[in-house]
Amino acid sequence: MGILDFFFSSKIKTTSFYELHHRIVKLRAENLYPYPYNLPQAIQFPPDFWRDLIGIYNKTFKDGLERAFSVFWADGEVVLTEVNTGSDKMVKSGGTIQVKYSHHPTKSDYARKELYVDGKLLKKRDVYNKNVPKALEVQYLFNIHTHPKHTREDGSTYYNFFSAQDITALLSSKAIMTGLVTDKLWLLIRSDKTPGQIEGLTDAQVTPQYVQEVLHMGLYLAQFEKKAFSYKILKDKDLI
Repeated sequence: MGILDFFFSSKIKTTSFYELHHRIVKLRAENLYPYPYNLPQAIQFPPDFWRDLIGIYNKTFKDGLERAFSVFWADGEVVLTEVNTGSDKMVKSGGTIQVKYSHHPTKSDYARKELYVDGKLLKKRDVYNKNVPKALEVQYLFNIHTHPKHTREDGSTYYNFFSAQDITALLSSKAIMTGLVTDKLWLLIRSDKTPGQIEGLTDAQVTPQYVQEVLHMGLYLAQFEKKAFSYKILKDKDLI
């Protein structure tokens, strides 16, 4: 992926998380899904996103339990909800975000911004009074969950791909995208050609080829702290 970053990033249009957030919110408000030709080629996530995601990955790596978290856009910041620990088979996610502005206790030109996740103070910072927004913007974007590592009899290790249950949950939720953390980050973005439901789907059917060619979803893969590139682009360039 480092080679791809160096040689191909200048030729591949990258969508920032800020842009992605606005697209998701606009599409959801209009009850629409993106056209396949409008799906991003690459997605750039901010450092805070990777810091929190890697922290969750490390917990699953240590205890082998699946975890899920919700990704929010909270008044200019990317926020991941607290982890809900599940079993080694299934996990459910949730979380609530709240942003509060108050008069700064010592600086007259500043306000104090506080960000709460599930009722607990996550972070706070000072902002100029003139930069305090007139309306707060807290928006749920999508869910991500982890899959633990498995070991074969010969000692080799592997991670499971998205499961049939993951796909069914995405379709039934009407969400635009979802994510999976193994030792990498996988993302799925549904398009307007993605079916609303699928009967009798099995885990064995769910492969990168299936989600792209049959379900008409955009599939993305990222090494930690790198861009998430279209799986098709990686495949076409023989990088996976």
